[in-house]
Amino acid sequence: MKRLILIALFLIFSLPVFSKEIYTIEINGIITEFTYKFIKVNLENASRSDSVFLVKIDTPGGLLESTRKIVQLFLESKIPVVVYVSPQGARATSAGAFIALSSNYLLMSDGTHIGAAHPVNITGEDIKGDMRKKVENDTTAFIRSIAQKRGKNEQIATEMVINSISLTAREAYDKKIVDDIVNTEDQLIEKIKNRFNINETLFLKKYEPSITEKIAFFLSDPNIIVLLLLIAIASIFLEFKMPGTFIFASIGIAAIILFLLAINIIPINYLGLLLILAGIALLIAEIFITSFGLLSIAGISALAAGLYILFSKGGNMGINVSLPIIIVLILFFGGIILLIGKLVIKDFKKRSVTGTEGMIGKVGEVLDWDISSHKGKILVHGEIWSAESNTDFNRGDKVEVLQVNDLMLKVKGLGK
Repeated sequence: MKRLILIALFLIFSLPVFSKEIYTIEINGIITEFTYKFIKVNLENASRSDSVFLVKIDTPGGLLESTRKIVQLFLESKIPVVVYVSPQGARATSAGAFIALSSNYLLMSDGTHIGAAHPVNITGEDIKGDMRKKVENDTTAFIRSIAQKRGKNEQIATEMVINSISLTAREAYDKKIVDDIVNTEDQLIEKIKNRFNINETLFLKKYEPSITEKIAFFLSDPNIIVLLLLIAIASIFLEFKMPGTFIFASIGIAAIILFLLAINIIPINYLGLLLILAGIALLIAEIFITSFGLLSIAGISALAAGLYILFSKGGNMGINVSLPIIIVLILFFGGIILLIGKLVIKDFKKRSVTGTEGMIGKVGEVLDWDISSHKGKILVHGEIWSAESNTDFNRGDKVEVLQVNDLMLKVKGLGK
């Protein structure tokens, strides 16, 4: 009997401890077609392993068409999809709100927020008139259908579109937009186990994007796209100013190629691009044309407006150049123009030190002098000049140049 008990205990403690992974990916930045493909591939892999699919998200928005595809993936998924707005300070705004609401289980960290899904027009402002009603109705129906499917507060979801409201994690929880609030990995795992009645031991397994996907995510940053454009313009300008090295040309070509790749990921507003180019052209023109600052003001205004609306385009939601970047660029270009303008004014006021005017005040030495005509030859600054004076001089006398009349110098004596 004792032997049977020992064998039974051995078998019990020898049983394998079953564990199950939570298939985890992270989405940071703008939602694009590459984001959709990245999510799609990993969701399919998670489905094959019958895993829970966890998406940690921090996004200001993205492309509406890509967002619709991701929402469709989540709504049709055969395995549980969990969206976790994390880390603290993260957001799921605009397009990110649609994606978050479409998950089976939505969690947020304290200090995060969700919402602000109101559509805008090409200039970044609210859409007016009948078009506004049409776009709002379509977008509202989209978010309401998601809220209905996932049992979320439809009224609050609708207000995210119509009134562009944003909610903190606690507010979203109170208004039944978010399911739970967690701040640690242990809490996250425990919440998922309880939600989906999982008895196995769970652990997070993060899957990284490929090199190609990492490059695509890098190029889908609006601030990076703007910097690539400015690097390309600056490199081309410097190549024209200092030709022959091909260093700036190489940098410019590489920046242009990357910029073209980037705008195929995120569509841009070509009016904004035109304003940026016009603004830079006006700032360059200020260097060569005296406009008393008018060209600079016009250039900076055009540059700021172009940066502001560069990504304001139909289908783009919450995509823009960050305000600090716009301010830094404006201050940078404004500082350069002020510096160049100061140097130009200083140079304009400065007395010329070359040519005949530069001779005034110079000291020379008498080489020959005709007493009868009061004229002679003097050596000034290594050159022989004709000179005249009311005073007669001897060879070797020192004289100072008072005036320049054609090629004749008016001088006065300084003694030997």
